[in-house]
Amino acid sequence: MKGTMRPFAILGVFVGLAVLATAAFFSYRSGANAPEPTTIDVWSATDRSAMWAILEEFEAAHPDISIRYTEYNTSELHAAVLEADEMPDVIISSAMDLQVELVNRGYASPVADVPATPEWARWREELFGFTQEPVALLYNREAFADRDLPTTRSELAGMMRDEPSFFDGRVGTYDVSLSGVGYMFATQDAQRGFQASRLVESMGRARARTYCCTADMVDELANGGLVLAYNAIGSYALERVRADPRLGILLLSDYALVFTRSAFVTRASDAKAASGEFIRYLLSPEGQDLIETRSSLFPLLTEEDGGQSFFESRFEGSTSLLPIRLRPSLLTWLDESKKQKFLRDWRASMTGRTGGY
Repeated sequence: MKGTMRPFAILGVFVGLAVLATAAFFSYRSGANAPEPTTIDVWSATDRSAMWAILEEFEAAHPDISIRYTEYNTSELHAAVLEADEMPDVIISSAMDLQVELVNRGYASPVADVPATPEWARWREELFGFTQEPVALLYNREAFADRDLPTTRSELAGMMRDEPSFFDGRVGTYDVSLSGVGYMFATQDAQRGFQASRLVESMGRARARTYCCTADMVDELANGGLVLAYNAIGSYALERVRADPRLGILLLSDYALVFTRSAFVTRASDAKAASGEFIRYLLSPEGQDLIETRSSLFPLLTEEDGGQSFFESRFEGSTSLLPIRLRPSLLTWLDESKKQKFLRDWRASMTGRTGGY
């Protein structure tokens, strides 16, 4: 019949219109008015799981920027940067001394208009801390059910000396020859006086076991292989402690080191503007809120008295917080002769062959 379209003809019209609409959509997405997102290449010594929400929300707020995230441990990251043929755009690490060393070598580019932060957690408008995280003592609750917990490093050293059968092979800490952040914690302890060498010697007598990372220490504590772990990263550990009643976490009362994860934009970056946006986002109210509410990390900026109440409401024990400063003084312990001597003395103490630093 004239003027009547057959069903398949009507279908063809709709298909044709759909094809045209789809073609127009992709033309818009890939055309001159919709350039491909700028990709920021981030090399990081922070667990991807801890950063996931931050990366996801940053990309949602900046649809013109995408992030390619590569994870290392602290020592591996430092070596990768020194050996790289093609540099990333942003470098993130918890090893503050290694970050200062890279910036001091000229690897960083200044970033403007970064939100105000505590002066101890930034350097030269090139290196920016975005968390504050205490170094903690972890313990197995069942093992200490009928025992007093140590409150200071001196008490801890004395307990290991006086109860060798209880602690033998059941104390964990970082292998400071493998872990960049573990080495930093150990050297910072050493600067606090003779108690550090006494404690390391006591761990040596207790045949302490050494680990690459906090997660491995937590696993051994949970299954009873360890009774305590010294100098663990408090933020990573607290997440596990909250989920596992076998675990406890304590800040020793003599002091608690506090470190910051820091980030910088590399001088070689081809995406400095986008990378600067990422740095500013980490320290923005939105970024800091994400760190507090949707990651295992702790924000640098808190409303409570510089973090004292913030930490004491989350950890057992009361303590004096000692922030590690992002400053060239951290380079002292990276001097090769000093580092090798420190490592020799540390190994000797841990194996019980000789004493002290």
